[in-house]
Amino acid sequence: MRTIGEVAKDVGINIGAIRFYERKGLLEPAVRSEQNNRLYTEHDRNWLLFIKCLRETGMSVEDIKAYYDKVKEGTSTLPERIDMIQAQKLKLLQDIEEKNAQLVRLEEKLERYYRGENY
Repeated sequence: MRTIGEVAKDVGINIGAIRFYERKGLLEPAVRSEQNNRLYTEHDRNWLLFIKCLRETGMSVEDIKAYYDKVKEGTSTLPERIDMIQAQKLKLLQDIEEKNAQLVRLEEKLERYYRGENY
């Protein structure tokens, strides 16, 4: 079992984010120590890492909640969860294509500047 501070540091998010995820139902409420401190399992840590990954891909908290609700329903929801993750993967791939196109434009601009052009 790990404290909220240890998990936050390990996952790379702040303590407030963990509390927020608990309030929004994305994370089961933590067990409490005798001192009433939140304690988290390795499973909780791994789930928080996945939440962070999904957020970084642009998935909304509401969509992560819907996904998590499906997870809690069990394996009968695997096809729906696969669809949700596939859709997010496609969105991420589109975002990567857009970023690559932006990178090309920046490189072209730099090349013109290196040649002494002013525009």
